Amino acid sequence: MPKRVVRVGIAAVTLAVAMGTALSAGGPRWTWLDRPPLIVEHPVLAASLSRLYAGSPRWRDALDAVLNTGRRVVVVTPDKVRVRDRSGGAETPFDPDVLAEVQPIADDWSRVDTVVVVINLPLLDKLYSDATAADLDADLDRILAHEVYGHAIPYLLAGHLSGKCADPLPKQRATDACAIKRENEIRGELRLGERRGYGLDGLTIARRFRY
Repeated sequence: MPKRVVRVGIAAVTLAVAMGTALSAGGPRWTWLDRPPLIVEHPVLAASLSRLYAGSPRWRDALDAVLNTGRRVVVVTPDKVRVRDRSGGAETPFDPDVLAEVQPIADDWSRVDTVVVVINLPLLDKLYSDATAADLDADLDRILAHEVYGHAIPYLLAGHLSGKCADPLPKQRATDACAIKRENEIRGELRLGERRGYGLDGLTIARRFRY
């Protein structure tokens, strides 16, 4: 496959969740193993979250802590969201070249009860079309460790935007960044290797592609 650019991280957008009122009392209920605080529809994402839960004590402890707050993480695919910039422009589809994204849903006082995690499975399917299922599973686990444990859970434990756990700042070593430190905690427990760089370098796919 040809080389391509894939952006990984948080873009400056607001995500309007189009989940068939899944977060309202009247809509269909999406749960992983019927156990909040993780809400997920797609079976591939659910399988990855199940592997993380089974293999990582830190992951289990973090979910228990979030469960006690009543807050939640909603893990979705791009077809379940619409993107709107902060200026209030028209809603657009999720960027097909973005691999993953996290968006806390904050009220007027910056309080956060829900964080949406978008995983671009269609893009992953394209990138891994000639890879093994094991490589895809391992990288999906790494991506969810970063997005959920690295970014989403700190927001939910704080219940506020002040809980942001950031990616590397300019000129900052990746391993010193909050989200990558947390991701590496989970990687260590699951023997998924330490992440030392930013972008795709910490994924199996980086063996064949550079951005």
